[in-house]
Amino acid sequence: MRSLIFFIALVVIYYALKSVLRSAMKTYRDERDAPAKLKGEEMVLDPECRTYVVRDRATTRRVQGQLLSFCSEDCARRYEERHRR
Repeated sequence: MRSLIFFIALVVIYYALKSVLRSAMKTYRDERDAPAKLKGEEMVLDPECRTYVVRDRATTRRVQGQLLSFCSEDCARRYEERHRR
């Protein structure tokens, strides 16, 4: 009788571990296969000094009909002077 109870306990433990491991592996595969989702603010490239700036904090200017974003007023001024010619 003791052997039968011991065997049933082993079978229950086996299926419980199997279920937990299967669930963990499925979660791992789903996370690994999912494309990376980055949260944050949109960045734009400053054409003068080639640095990235958060779009909301950038200085914007219209140069030759094109709307450009700069990291500072100084970069915007230098870019305008260089492309004024």
